[in-house]
Amino acid sequence: MRALVIGGTGPTGPFIVDGLLDRGYETTILHTGKHEIDLPEVVQHIHVDPHFPEALTAELRGRRYDLVVATYGRLRLYVDALAGVTERLITVGGSAYGDNQAHPSDENAPRKQGNKLVDQIVRTEAILTEAHRTGRYNITHLRYPCLYGPRQLAPREWSVMRRILDGRNRIPVLNGGLTLETRAYVENAANAVLLCVDRPENSAGQLYNVADQYTPPDAVVVHAIARAMGTEVTLANFPDTMGKPAYWWGVNRDLNFTRTGLPPTTHHMLIDTGKIRTELGYTDVVSFEEGVRRTVDYYLRHPLVRGGQAESQIGDPFDYAAEDAYIALLDNLTAQAADIPFAGVRYSHPYAHPKKETATTRR
Repeated sequence: MRALVIGGTGPTGPFIVDGLLDRGYETTILHTGKHEIDLPEVVQHIHVDPHFPEALTAELRGRRYDLVVATYGRLRLYVDALAGVTERLITVGGSAYGDNQAHPSDENAPRKQGNKLVDQIVRTEAILTEAHRTGRYNITHLRYPCLYGPRQLAPREWSVMRRILDGRNRIPVLNGGLTLETRAYVENAANAVLLCVDRPENSAGQLYNVADQYTPPDAVVVHAIARAMGTEVTLANFPDTMGKPAYWWGVNRDLNFTRTGLPPTTHHMLIDTGKIRTELGYTDVVSFEEGVRRTVDYYLRHPLVRGGQAESQIGDPFDYAAEDAYIALLDNLTAQAADIPFAGVRYSHPYAHPKKETATTRR
């Protein structure tokens, strides 16, 4: 059996490649060649940019694979570029759900509105679905959420980690750090892909959400990162209208706020994975706590270059002088509020709690 992985060097790629090798596939990866990582020597490499159809079609002409897993590039191009190359195609795209009023979004939930990237995601899914319906391929499509783990292009965890490495123990959050955003650890996401490999008939023509079972709030994420680094931190809790030092939480979560000048959204972003768990038996292979530990370990060994391109993609300015001024203002406001006379909230539960039996209580 022969498999081609388009991508293969990103966050989930190595786990997918290892899983295919374990299943007996002779595995090749197709990527630009700009980012090589350690993979088993038996893995073959094809170096071509998968964003452009002419070069991709020319490079694949005459090749044949039992399976193609596409995790990178412009997925809609593969419908034509892979003609005659394979009959089985597993594709990976984004989730990009809209505000579902704190209800977990299943595969039929509405997507974000008014964003060109999301419009392209939806258009691509329609093209893939039609290619399966017309019998051109056996296609399964997976919707990834934001991932966490090694080899991320813009790891949000680094914003917390760098502050701790720089000796800062107040981490900015918005609205108490209570926002819930469903994510997936990279190895868990790869496990979902491999379940589709194992169950081609069950997953044929299906679209699946992929996500971890546990969705922690931002505050829990901060404390988990700190514990993995052997320390403790406190939160600098800003309301969203005055919390610019914490706006980096919105990167990859809110696709529009940097263009509008408004605060990033803090509504919950929850994803329902009941379908893939029921139909394919998906379970998390790595817990949240272990995933955070592995993520921290990786970036301690591979720290982002200060001020480099990778760090700039996070969108966090690390403007500590301004951040300290905001925190001082926050602390001063909290202290002033404590000095304002206030009647206080008094509550007594409305149920009777008699101390002794009386005549009126006897039957």
